[in-house]
Amino acid sequence: MDFHLNEEQQMLKDSVRRYLADHCGFEKRHELVARGSFDAERWATMAELGWLGMALPESHGGLGGNEIDTAILMEAMGEVLFVEPFWAIAVLAGQTLAALGDDAQAKALVEQLVVGAARPVVAHGEAQARGNLSWVETTASSIGGERWRINGNKSAVVGGNVADCFLVSARTASEVSDAQGISLFVIKRDTPGLVIRDVRMIDNRWCADISLHDVVLDRAQLLGPVGGAADALQIGADHALLAACAEAVGVADRALWITRDYLKVRKQFGVTLSTFQSLQHRMSEMLIELELARCMVFQALAAMPQERQAREAALRAAKVHVGRSTRFVCAQAIQLHGGIGVTDEYVVGHHFKRITTFENLLGSSHYHLEQLAERERIVVG
Repeated sequence: MDFHLNEEQQMLKDSVRRYLADHCGFEKRHELVARGSFDAERWATMAELGWLGMALPESHGGLGGNEIDTAILMEAMGEVLFVEPFWAIAVLAGQTLAALGDDAQAKALVEQLVVGAARPVVAHGEAQARGNLSWVETTASSIGGERWRINGNKSAVVGGNVADCFLVSARTASEVSDAQGISLFVIKRDTPGLVIRDVRMIDNRWCADISLHDVVLDRAQLLGPVGGAADALQIGADHALLAACAEAVGVADRALWITRDYLKVRKQFGVTLSTFQSLQHRMSEMLIELELARCMVFQALAAMPQERQAREAALRAAKVHVGRSTRFVCAQAIQLHGGIGVTDEYVVGHHFKRITTFENLLGSSHYHLEQLAERERIVVG
């Protein structure tokens, strides 16, 4: 795999960093967070810049890029602790919809997403799932073959506070943890029976817990085949997990250099902290962990075109190592800052908070490690 960016990718990286530095600095986001971490004008600008459709297929109105383009965007967003729901809408929802193929409704929704006219989010996770994508307790029962009645709950739907529609998974057949029998429905925000409770996360992004009480849908609101949404949900989650890992690397990268700069100016006993050998060693350990995390993202990027088992193993390994390494970097950054590191007014503590939310996104590092261990047991056995 070539680890060097081509000319177009380097231009994308530079332009994204410039825009984010000018418009999304830490000191500018407090008001935005209070308004739900969403700005309509900025969202329209991202659509014009092509960010929303960067890695979505041209057949669906996207630019036809790939996961490397998404990783470039997400790493830069991680560096500035970007709080708007780009990941939830443009990556997770966009890739899930695109994976449904020629489904006319899904295709139309992606086309609207790309131009900023629609903000769909995936409402799939449930409290008891613990990262298992096949775990769906929400049920959809057929009414006369023409309509559906849905009941259930979805938790921590990132971006749900500003979504105009939800891509809700519901079980139409099989047992609660079976991959087969899961269907996907598009439900508008104002649908009767849909209850939305907005929740502010510790890293100042927003999500929503939603409840569905006898929500009645038309047959046309079904996306893809009945009981056949598992593959699309898996593909969307794969892209989203890789994007989240790239973002975490960006978060840790900036935390490292903020700490380096702090140690170069903070004095103790008449000399700067950067002259203390023990702290130099600590910074070296942080750099090693950061580069380990970055390499795991590279490995996952290389595995994306491979067959499903190899891709899944690489993504799980990336989640485990990126989670551990970036948490170490950000925790050490706070330690090296001292008391100021945990204040709300100083940026480095917010890097640790973002990594804390990453740890529980799409399954914890411990869950993915268990799945890797189980996979090796089956192969060896």
